[in-house]
Amino acid sequence: MPGGMLKVVVFMSAPKYLQIENQLRAEIEHGDFEPGERFYSNSDLIERFGASSITVIRALNDLAAEGFLVRHQGKGTFVSRSRRRRPVLISEVEKFDGEGTREKTEVLGLEFFEDVRREPVIVDRLQLAGDAGYGLVTRLRSWEGVSYQLQLSYIPARFLKRDVDPSYYESVYYRFAEDLGLHLSREASEERVRGLLDPPVFVSERLGLPSGVPCIQRERTTSLMDGSVAEYIVMYKRLDYFELKIEEQAR
Repeated sequence: MPGGMLKVVVFMSAPKYLQIENQLRAEIEHGDFEPGERFYSNSDLIERFGASSITVIRALNDLAAEGFLVRHQGKGTFVSRSRRRRPVLISEVEKFDGEGTREKTEVLGLEFFEDVRREPVIVDRLQLAGDAGYGLVTRLRSWEGVSYQLQLSYIPARFLKRDVDPSYYESVYYRFAEDLGLHLSREASEERVRGLLDPPVFVSERLGLPSGVPCIQRERTTSLMDGSVAEYIVMYKRLDYFELKIEEQAR
């Protein structure tokens, strides 16, 4: 552990366990411990803070629940190996040479869901109130004839036009900007990426994958300044067309 330990001022009005918790969290975030390194023992912390065993254990359990620590019965407490709360730059690496004529986006459908046709999980994701409906724009992206990404965009119906050909929404972001003056690429969003071991049949068929071949699933929710949800996307991508680059600055 580095000799220059971070000094933190805590408000004495806070409960003792919270003072300990805040101090230890600050030391971890400051980089006083390496990922996977053994953390202080209970007895070390009891002596250091003049606290009871119950108070120290509560602080450690809270930090473990937040993902900063990992506790192993009979082995001790260790700093998590994950990059939790570490600022990183994540970018997707495109495996194409930039020749747009070789890439194609096909709009497979534009469908609206209202009343009993609405799926509760989508209503919840879009935070729709009352009987508000939503639209589904389904698109398939391909490169040199290989379908590599299937994208399902769920959008509140109030943002969509009904009397248009589905191809009108080849680029949802462009339509939002042109029709509504909203630039979704600048809005707040949250995205989750996971490996899908057994994709739905319709996904495998569209991506040309044999049954049981995994793919990447990405979910992204984009919210506007007023907190309302503008779009919820579910994307499925072939593994051989997916690569992420993660950059982390020195601390």
